[in-house]
Amino acid sequence: MTAPALLSRTIRAAGLAGLFCGVAPAALAQALTTSPGISQEQALALSARLDALEMRNEELEAQIADLKTQTSGSTQLIRDTQAGQPTVAVAGGRPTFTTADGQFKFAMRSVVQFDAASYSQSPRTATNDLGSGTNFRRARLGFDGTAFKDWNYALWGEFGGSGGEATILNQAYLEYAGWRPFGLEDPVRLRAGAWATPSGLEDATSNTEELFLERPAVAELVRGFATGDGRTGVGFTARGARWYASGLWSGKVVGVPTTAEIDQQSGFATRLAFNPIHGADYDLHLGASVQGILDPADTTAGPVSTRAVRLQERPELRVSGVRLVDTGAINSDGLTAYGLEAGASWKNLYGSAEWYRIDVSRKAIAPAVSPFDPSFSGWYLQGAWAITGEHHAWTNASGGFVGIRPAKVFNPQRGTWGAWELAARYSELDLNDHDGVAGAATPEGGIRGGEQKISTLGLNWYPNNVVQFLLDYQWDRVQRLSATGASIGEDVNVVSFRSQFAF
Repeated sequence: MTAPALLSRTIRAAGLAGLFCGVAPAALAQALTTSPGISQEQALALSARLDALEMRNEELEAQIADLKTQTSGSTQLIRDTQAGQPTVAVAGGRPTFTTADGQFKFAMRSVVQFDAASYSQSPRTATNDLGSGTNFRRARLGFDGTAFKDWNYALWGEFGGSGGEATILNQAYLEYAGWRPFGLEDPVRLRAGAWATPSGLEDATSNTEELFLERPAVAELVRGFATGDGRTGVGFTARGARWYASGLWSGKVVGVPTTAEIDQQSGFATRLAFNPIHGADYDLHLGASVQGILDPADTTAGPVSTRAVRLQERPELRVSGVRLVDTGAINSDGLTAYGLEAGASWKNLYGSAEWYRIDVSRKAIAPAVSPFDPSFSGWYLQGAWAITGEHHAWTNASGGFVGIRPAKVFNPQRGTWGAWELAARYSELDLNDHDGVAGAATPEGGIRGGEQKISTLGLNWYPNNVVQFLLDYQWDRVQRLSATGASIGEDVNVVSFRSQFAF
């Protein structure tokens, strides 16, 4: 190779050498072409070194390319593996496990409500004494889930109650949610087991999101006819964006001994709810329901059956088990309850009302003793103001309103205090029918179950989506006549408090 050709090749390789030597390629080329006294042997030696350097660079480039390919494959494998693993989420404190394809889901659930109450009543007797104290109103633990996308299930245990119950099954059901007839976007849900189908507007609000410690007396009374916690049955729910419908055939309540009901009760419940006016911060609700007892439980063994219904209710609190209004047992073939409901929310204001009429089909022992079928009624009106600005939204999941969620959770370091709400309610429950006048005996066939009127004020604090505190003050007035016509009514003032966590 001639010196000029060798020098030309050397100059071409100078850029590569410069990169490895930390010298600018142009400067290195200039040095080679201007440096005097470079012999052919020196140029050949330098060319050989540059050949080796160039080869090594090609090897390194090949290795880097292989490494990039391997790394890309490994990264994709890791991503694919991660994508195929179940996800674990803790939304609102609730642990939920979901498979990557969404076919299976499993969630732990819990509700604990600890109540305290102080009663002041006049007059106080041995039969109507409302004892002050505390009570675990609800202490539930369970799970619900989904299998193969369309099958839902739940199993809950109840460790609380009204003070005297043993641990019982709160709900256990299997549901199919894969049927979409008539082009419905949401599936019709078919369910069997034990659960609580909402009987009305207030019952459609979760018991962890209510404005007060307890539902209005008439709403609580009616939900015990054919629905309520632990009621067995088969039923369906259907819904659209602005409507909800449900139907149920029901039986006994889980936990009632078989010796107490020889032949079990059968009942039904139907309900329709609509959301005709809706906006980002306002909703209107209208609804109606029909429910009742088709066949009361037979409580007597043998050829002669004893079937009766009994209407009784506590004064919107469960710390004491005493009921101040009570019809006593009425020999009956069943009853039917008709309900109308309405509610609205606008920004941080909320209001709702319900009215019920209850018709009892009396089973006459003799025409002279039971000349007519009695009827009873009740209603309530309630409202709330979220001081911190939160909104009660309507949901088609139950055909009612949900509770508020704090916009800013409690955090004193940041100067945020959760959500605060003021609430008020007035309710009446009338369990009198043809009750006659004071000072006289009960008219033939009349019922003196009593009339209960309750005014309630409440202050609610929601530190976060899991914890809640409620403080209520009640004025209760009960008007009732004894069988001889004596007044056995009373006035009750109650201060009550609840601490709750739920997820």
